[in-house]
Amino acid sequence: MTRAVRVLAFALSLAVSSCAYYNAMWSAERFAKEARRLEARGQEPEARTQWARAAVKAESVLVHHPQSRWADDAVVLRAEGLARAGTCAAAAAPIAKALATVSETSLRERAGLAAAQCALTTGKPVEAENALTDALASNDARRRSRAEFLAGQGAADRLDYTAAVAHFRRSREPAALPARARALLDAGRSADGAAVLDSLAEGRFREDEWAELLGGLAAAGGAGAASAALDRMLTLARVPFAARARLLMADGDRRSAAGDLDVAGTRYREAAAAVPGTVGTTAEAGMARVREQRALAAAADRPADLSPIIAELTRIVRPGKPGAGLAAPSGAAAGEAERLLELVARVAATSTTPGEAFRSAELARDSLGAPRLAGALFLELAANDAGSLFAPKALVAALPLVPERHDSILGVLGGTYAASPYTRALRGEASLAYGAAEDSLARELGVDLARGPTAAVSRPSALRTGPRGPWLDEPPVRAAPPPAVRGRERPTEPGRRVPTERPTERP
Repeated sequence: MTRAVRVLAFALSLAVSSCAYYNAMWSAERFAKEARRLEARGQEPEARTQWARAAVKAESVLVHHPQSRWADDAVVLRAEGLARAGTCAAAAAPIAKALATVSETSLRERAGLAAAQCALTTGKPVEAENALTDALASNDARRRSRAEFLAGQGAADRLDYTAAVAHFRRSREPAALPARARALLDAGRSADGAAVLDSLAEGRFREDEWAELLGGLAAAGGAGAASAALDRMLTLARVPFAARARLLMADGDRRSAAGDLDVAGTRYREAAAAVPGTVGTTAEAGMARVREQRALAAAADRPADLSPIIAELTRIVRPGKPGAGLAAPSGAAAGEAERLLELVARVAATSTTPGEAFRSAELARDSLGAPRLAGALFLELAANDAGSLFAPKALVAALPLVPERHDSILGVLGGTYAASPYTRALRGEASLAYGAAEDSLARELGVDLARGPTAAVSRPSALRTGPRGPWLDEPPVRAAPPPAVRGRERPTEPGRRVPTERPTERP
C-alpha cells in the first residue's frame, strides 16, 4: 500500500468516526429538545422518558469518544438527562464530574441546574440554592428562568414563602405560575393566590392542577372563596364537560363539608347539567345526582323531609321506562345511590321500640350527617316514650343538635329526670348507676357486652355523646367493686363506651 493510500484511509477513518460522533450527539440533543417541548406542554412523564433517552445517547458518546472536544457537552447532557428523568442516584457521578472538570460558563450553569434538581429531589433545599449561584446570574434567559424556578422550590421547601413567590414571579417556566399560587396559599395570602388562579385559567387547562389549587384556596380562604374562583376560572377557560362536572362536584363536597348545604345542592345540580346528553348517562352526572340527594338529606329537619329524597333515589336506582330522560348510574354512582337509599329508608322507617327509635336518630346524626333531623328524632323519642331508659339519654344527645331548645331540655332533665345517671353525669356528678344503665340499653339493642370490673367516676368534667352513646371526658378512678346488678357480678365501667350498633360505613 502506497503512502498516499494510507493517508487517504486514515482520513476516511477520521471522517467516519467524526460522523458517528456527530450523529450520536445530534440524537442526544434531539431527545433533550423533545423533552423540553413536552415539559412546556405539561407532559411530565413523557418528558422524563425523553430525558432518559438523551442521557443514554450522551453516555454512548462518552464511551466511544472520551477525548473528543465535545466530551464536556456530553457529560453535562448526561447529568441533565438523568437528573430531569428523576434518576438522581445515577446522576450523582456525572454531576460531580461535570462540576469538577467543566470550565465553560454555559456548561457549568447547566450542571448547576442538574445538581439543584437532584438536591431538591433528595430534600436538600439549601444545597440546591447554593448550586444555582451561576445559573441565577446567567446571560441566557432560559437557564436563568429555570434557576429562578428551582430557587423558588427550594425557598418553599424552607417555608420561606416570600422568597419563593419572588423567585417564581421571575421565572417563565410553565410550572412557575401554579407554584406561585401554591406558595401564596401556603402563606395564607388567599386573595393574592386567587388572583394568580385567574391568570392560570387563561393558560392550558390541567384538571389535577386546578383541583389541587382550589382545594388549597378553600383551606386558606374558605369554601366560598374557592367557589368564587372556580366560577371565574370556568368562564376564562375551555374545560371539557366531564372535567367541569368533576370540579363542580368537588366544590359541592367542600360546601357540604362547610355546612353550606343549599349551595352544595346547587353545585351538584350544576355538575349534573354540565354533561350534555341524557341526564344521568355519565358517571359524573350520576354521581352528582346522588350527592344532591345526600345534601338534601343532610339538610332535613324532620322525617317527612325524607320522602321526596327516597322517591328520587328510587328513580335513580330503578329508573322508569326508556326515554323518560333518566338513566341508571353505573359503577361508583350506582353503589353510592344504593347505600344512600338504604340508609335514608332506615332513618325514615317508623320505629316500633324505643331502641329502634334511638338507633334511627343515631344513624341520622352519625351516618346521614343530618343534625337537625337527628335532634328532632331524639326529642320525639323522649316525648313518645318518657318512661323509657332511652328518654334521658336521648335528651342529652339532643342538646348539641337543637341549640335553640337547650334551656328547655335542661329543664326537663333537671325536673323529670333529675335522678337519672345521665343527668347526674351531665352535671359532673359521680354515678355508679351510669354503667348499669348503659348495659341495660345495650342489652335492649342486642349488643354483646364486654365484661369487666366496675369503676366509680370522681368529679367527671362533662358528659359527651357519640355514635355509641354518652361517655365521660376524664378517665375513671378505680374503686371497690359495687354490689351485683341484675344478676351480674358487677356493672361495666362508667367511662367505657358501649356500642349501640355495629359500625356502619358511611355511604
